[in-house]
Amino acid sequence: MFKVILVLALGLGAAMSFPRSRAVVMDFMAPALNPAFTWQTRGEMDRIARELQSLNRQGELLPEEGEEFDQWLARRFQGGSSLDAWGNPYTLKQWPDSVGVISAGPDTLVATSDDILLSAPIQQRRRH
Repeated sequence: MFKVILVLALGLGAAMSFPRSRAVVMDFMAPALNPAFTWQTRGEMDRIARELQSLNRQGELLPEEGEEFDQWLARRFQGGSSLDAWGNPYTLKQWPDSVGVISAGPDTLVATSDDILLSAPIQQRRRH
């Protein structure tokens, strides 16, 4: 059994190494991988939201949506956590009483039904 698993793992690794086969392999494996990717993404989004809440509690201004948020993520979450499990950047949405971290989800398209949103309450702070 170990040999079979080893051969499958090596085959998967080899297939993922070639750009032409990567998309085919990912489409085939998506039903098995997406639940794990969703779990991983939600965990990262929770850490990001808690960090934003901490900044807010300390009286710091939160990063603006867009490029400023992307740069903030890159500084705070080195090592890949600035991207969701599908390799797409997180986006930030701010409301008067909360902040939302958004992943485009498995289809990698923003504003579709599989997007993942994690919102967290904050105290309203204004930029001067």
